Amino acid sequence: MPLTVPDLRDDLIVLRPAAMDDVDAITAACQDPEIPRFTRVPSPYGREQGIEYVQGVERGWAEGTHGILSIRDASDDGLLGSIGVMRLDEQPGTAEIGYWVAGEARGRGIATRAVRLVARWAIVDLGVERLELMTSVDNVVSQAVAARAGFTREGLLRSFATHGCGRIDVVMFSLVPADLA
Repeated sequence: MPLTVPDLRDDLIVLRPAAMDDVDAITAACQDPEIPRFTRVPSPYGREQGIEYVQGVERGWAEGTHGILSIRDASDDGLLGSIGVMRLDEQPGTAEIGYWVAGEARGRGIATRAVRLVARWAIVDLGVERLELMTSVDNVVSQAVAARAGFTREGLLRSFATHGCGRIDVVMFSLVPADLA
């Protein structure tokens, strides 16, 4: 079942699906080595990957498998990052949230704001009963974002995810409906 694009915004950011007009900005942002270091964004990342990404975003909304949104500056619509709810079709009631923030937008609370907006949408509107956020053990900044956004640290999952050339340990966080109160 297709997902309906929500109206998610606050005074600093607006969240909306990426479009083909965004490919160049996405491609430029993904040249930052910190993005593939801590996310599933491939490296190297060229325009072709940007086009495939936008096509995947469109497909995910149409199929209801994931809702990926660009994080935009509310004042000028500049690209600040990407965030989304994924794995909506794998285990009923459970989903994963993932995000990246462009280098020049870091340190301004953008990720925390976006995570809060998307988490509330996932739980309240999509009916997600358990929203998971996983981060590399080395990504302490993302772990702090999760905590500030109200997620509970559950523990270390050893050799849980594949990344780059091998398997990595991740820290699991979760948010459930009772956490929104």
